[in-house]
Amino acid sequence: MPNHNVVLTSVTGRIKLIPPHPSEDEAVAQLRTHPEFLRYLPIFPQSVSAEEMGQRREARSQNPSIRDFHIHVADYKGQWEFGGITGYFNLETVNKSCEIGVAVCPALYGTSIATDVLYTLLVHVFEEQRLHRATFQTAAANVAMRGWLDKVADAKLEGEKRECWRTDKETYCDVACYSILEWEWRDKVKGKLEHRLQI
Repeated sequence: MPNHNVVLTSVTGRIKLIPPHPSEDEAVAQLRTHPEFLRYLPIFPQSVSAEEMGQRREARSQNPSIRDFHIHVADYKGQWEFGGITGYFNLETVNKSCEIGVAVCPALYGTSIATDVLYTLLVHVFEEQRLHRATFQTAAANVAMRGWLDKVADAKLEGEKRECWRTDKETYCDVACYSILEWEWRDKVKGKLEHRLQI
């Protein structure tokens, strides 16, 4: 069972973030083994089963520092379909900080769904959970994600960690680290994302 019952609906009406459900373990397995997902996330195994994703989901639901969500996207008929995974983790209540991850299905690339997800999650993190700091990590070679963090999310590059992630092939890759602070969200980032989403 998930460790929360929070459902977040975006102001655009295009997405909902809902607690993970066993019925979508197969969809998560397909996403996490898609070549585009693995392209810049070599730390994940090349193949996983729905059963393994179920075990992972259950284990993470026991960790109070993790809040996972599944992304549901409204289609042209108004039906909700699985669109990816997101959430925040490494939650530190003393320092009021967390790390955020967003992974949308490759079929949704270029649709601004990731921006919609990020906006919805940041509203929750900063305005409802009252956290002060949200961080993001990605492979240093992931030019597309880094460009999105720089230009769309307006996150600040804090530095790179050398050979930080061990890959499935027993090599290592560098990691780029970004952050958004609460006052940056309030004073600049929120308005920039709203403009991009035409809210």
